Amino acid sequence: MIDCLIVGGGHCGLLAAEMLHKAGLDYRVVDESARAGDIWRRRPKNLRLFTSRQFCGLGDFRMNGDPGGFPSATEFADHVERFASTRGLRLTLQARVTRLSRAEGGFVARLSNGDVIRARTVINATGSNQQPVVPAYAGKLSPAVAQVTAQGYTDASHFPAGSRVAVVGDGASGRQIARELAAAHRVLLARGRVRKLVPNRVLGQDIFWWLKGVGVLFADTDSTVARIMRRRDPIPAAADNDLRLAQAGVQLRAEAVDADGTGLLFSDGVREAVDAVVWCVGYAERTDWIDLPAIQPGLSYAGSRGRTPEPGLFVLGRKWLSCRASELVLGAQRDAKMVVRQVLDHCRRHQAQPSAAPAEVVPHVQ
Repeated sequence: MIDCLIVGGGHCGLLAAEMLHKAGLDYRVVDESARAGDIWRRRPKNLRLFTSRQFCGLGDFRMNGDPGGFPSATEFADHVERFASTRGLRLTLQARVTRLSRAEGGFVARLSNGDVIRARTVINATGSNQQPVVPAYAGKLSPAVAQVTAQGYTDASHFPAGSRVAVVGDGASGRQIARELAAAHRVLLARGRVRKLVPNRVLGQDIFWWLKGVGVLFADTDSTVARIMRRRDPIPAAADNDLRLAQAGVQLRAEAVDADGTGLLFSDGVREAVDAVVWCVGYAERTDWIDLPAIQPGLSYAGSRGRTPEPGLFVLGRKWLSCRASELVLGAQRDAKMVVRQVLDHCRRHQAQPSAAPAEVVPHVQ
């Protein structure tokens, strides 16, 4: 039985793995992707992170390139892969956990490659962007209307030039996609609730440089400052605000609420015919692989500070786990330390000494 199984080989899971390795625990990271960082390679080709490279380091592993520039998703994926390789982390790829259940002394995980892993603790580091949400009314659209989620969208060539495309959801990704498509397509952007759009840069500095400097990013999740931020829910997308999108040719619409045949219906009663829809309305937690007494199917179980109702099961890479920075790359190190401390405490309480990790750790790829 190993000390800790980490499910998810993204930047959060790998940061936790490095810390467990340094602490002398026996661990293993499993990820269903073919390469470390692939979840970022599956993002739209032209998508850029809204944190600059200076805030994309993984611990003391700095990101190459202009520190003040904003990296592409593919660039960050390569950065994650280099981190896993240079740190020699115990990573098994192309293996998905199909079932996680209780076992004597901990957990048992069954993998898609046939492996069975027994572990005293588990860190679910699969992240927030797991299962794209598609509204039920999408099923009312004709098969002639192409439908794709933000996760499945590649670039503007995804649809024939001149197509009438509706982007449903106006978060940072939805606005970037709408702007990109507008160059060669007729684009509608269906907006939801009003959110504060802030610029990526203020006085030449990344907005997160300022937020970090004044202490807002790391304000405790239960603090007054954090509660105000959660209520306002700002996004760094001012470069793609309503005015600029309209100038680029994007038609702004109210919230999409229904569909019929080849059209979308909006909350203001307007109907628009479309050739394609890009769903950017968010993500849901996947719990179909978890068979544990305290975890209810279909419901989020990420408690404050990485704890869950199931003893020995922890989470990483979730919004507001400890603070605003929890969902950002620059907050991953802090949260990983917090969760690893809890893993260490759990192992110490349930055994005399953690299992000794091998002196040399060789990456394992299947």
